[in-house]
Amino acid sequence: MKQQLEQALQQSVDMLLGESGISESVEVQLTRTKQKEHGDYAANVAMPLAKTLKMAPHAIAVKILATVQWPEAVEGADIAGPGFINIRLRKAAEAKILKAIVQAGSAYGMAEPKHIKVNVEFVSANPTGPMHVGHGRGAVIGDALSRVLQASGFDVTREYYINDAGNQIGVLAESVWLRMRELQGEKVTIPERCYPGDYIIEIARDLLQEGDDVELLAMSDEARLQWVGSRAVAANMQMIRNDLAQLGIAFDVFFSEKQLHDSGRVQSLIEKLKTDGLVYFGTLPPPKGKEIEDYQAASQWLFRTTQFGDDVDRPLAKQDGTATYFAADIAYHEDKALRKFERMIDVWGADHGGYVTRVQSAVKALTGKDQQPEVVLVQMVNLTRNGQPVRMSKRAGTFVTLEEVVSEVGADAVRFNFLTRRAESQLDFDLETAKQKNDENPVYYVQYAHARISNMIDKAAAEGLTLGEVDAVDLSHLTSDKESELTAKLMAYPETIEKAAERCEPYRVAIYLMELAAVFHRFYHDHRVIGDDVALSKARLMLVTATRQVLANGLQLLGVSTPERM
Repeated sequence: MKQQLEQALQQSVDMLLGESGISESVEVQLTRTKQKEHGDYAANVAMPLAKTLKMAPHAIAVKILATVQWPEAVEGADIAGPGFINIRLRKAAEAKILKAIVQAGSAYGMAEPKHIKVNVEFVSANPTGPMHVGHGRGAVIGDALSRVLQASGFDVTREYYINDAGNQIGVLAESVWLRMRELQGEKVTIPERCYPGDYIIEIARDLLQEGDDVELLAMSDEARLQWVGSRAVAANMQMIRNDLAQLGIAFDVFFSEKQLHDSGRVQSLIEKLKTDGLVYFGTLPPPKGKEIEDYQAASQWLFRTTQFGDDVDRPLAKQDGTATYFAADIAYHEDKALRKFERMIDVWGADHGGYVTRVQSAVKALTGKDQQPEVVLVQMVNLTRNGQPVRMSKRAGTFVTLEEVVSEVGADAVRFNFLTRRAESQLDFDLETAKQKNDENPVYYVQYAHARISNMIDKAAAEGLTLGEVDAVDLSHLTSDKESELTAKLMAYPETIEKAAERCEPYRVAIYLMELAAVFHRFYHDHRVIGDDVALSKARLMLVTATRQVLANGLQLLGVSTPERM
């Protein structure tokens, strides 16, 4: 309906421009009116036309309405304010969408394949311990975004970048080795830099079963720490995979930073950039906004990222020639480009905000593409219980693990609640609220609407009322404001997915589902579905069946279950 109305207005606008000898066009875009008395749709196209046509917007709107050929569904249109065009539809004009929803089923809202490859990298937590709640929010957002992009027709690859190189792996190996010695009866002192938590002891105990203690002691310190470190990383990655599986999250690719270094690709990239004249040996000024006494600039290999939008050139290699973390990150994104991903989307913690521009500058230097990767920054989660901060976990030692939270409140509550706000907004998550079975718990509110409709459909069938042939149902009976409001909300679902994919904002789907549930509950409060009027009952049964389908489609898009009984 929206497309038909936009097309009708567009033809009138193009005619008006043509009569004025203007070849350029102005695109018509309709929006839903916020107040029913203003009609069903509104267009402000007269305003941008005013400068082009050198006429008042109201006069332009009058000319548009004089020539527009509306579809039969339009009851009338008028002009409001300086030149807004408000459009009123006939009763039940949009109801035919209900048949399309029921017939499409789970495909309603799904776009045609775009044949565009998209890489979504998310979580990528260091393999040094269990996942915390903040990691979990990034995981849920990344997975929901991947689902939304797939629904929008993109060819999506979910990717996890394993940070299994660098100092943190050495610290992990040292932490486990000291616990191994402690389990063997030695009195050891655990340095403050080492990782705390019972999971380190669990890994140490397992490794003592695997490795011969005499052989380990006979190894050089470097060889022993490599042996311990590689196995500790594997154990932690398995723990992370298990945590993700609890949330129904799986990855297509696990990409190892260590293998990137071991293959020589990081170093070869640096050499290539030197050959291309994009790297020079120089020094950097002191960090901005910081006063550092006796600052001594060190000479390093620097990438000319300022040529591509960065505010300062960035180090690729230290004086000794070893690559920086930034160098590995560039090589990793170059690998994505070589794998022919047209869009790269990275889901990072908000503390990486200052890192976005330098990576995008480097990727532009390598590929020529602007604003790649697209970065979604995820703010932290404040975990509370009845409004009070939750204490740290003994198993992790420094934070509450994601596994503990999912085990307590369930995957559905975690997934849906994590998606009720923009990624860049801080989230307050109360464990007790997430377990409540009332309107304060958003996932329960939405799932209950789905279950209530399921019960209603079963009750109707028990009384002999079914839809039968979908095309034969007469929907002209759906004339009330609440019925029109619910129908209009169902029509907005495909556009919601489109916007969520375009802006990398999967929270839009969760908010939409909460709004849809609210509209349904208002309809349910005022209208009886199963009644004496069979024709009206069938029309309303079609309406609620379509509503259940959209609720199910949206919940599945977020990775949340669709219970039929609650």
